[in-house]
Amino acid sequence: MSLDDPNNKPKPLHLKHGTLAEDAACDWLLAKGFVIVARNIRYRFGEIDIIAKDKEILCFVEVRSRQNTQFGTPQASIQKQKQARLIKAASLYLKQNYQRLPFCRFDVIAVTGYHPITKIEYIANAFELSSEPRQRRGSPWQAY
Repeated sequence: MSLDDPNNKPKPLHLKHGTLAEDAACDWLLAKGFVIVARNIRYRFGEIDIIAKDKEILCFVEVRSRQNTQFGTPQASIQKQKQARLIKAASLYLKQNYQRLPFCRFDVIAVTGYHPITKIEYIANAFELSSEPRQRRGSPWQAY
């Protein structure tokens, strides 16, 4: 599989690294028994890297990678603004694809190293739509 653009324009290095990290994340998820539902779902306000099923739970997985942790871990780069964009994208995806909302969660896969990948860290339920219990009651977004 070529990581370059089909019209022969090479991808920038950071996009190649991102693709490699997402491929490694998918391999990791598959090895753990997840089913990959979709990849790279794009909306004008954000992108969902991977959507996977962990038994009956639909997981929206954000993949972050860094060459090393000199300037922080990959997962540390997921700030509140990024979380809000992921939540908005997941909400739209659910609205477009499900009449009855499944139970969902937001996971993160942090990949360190590029050649070779030295560490893959999986963080289930990394963040939630709301931390207020009264708002979460009965919601598909509650923690599991």
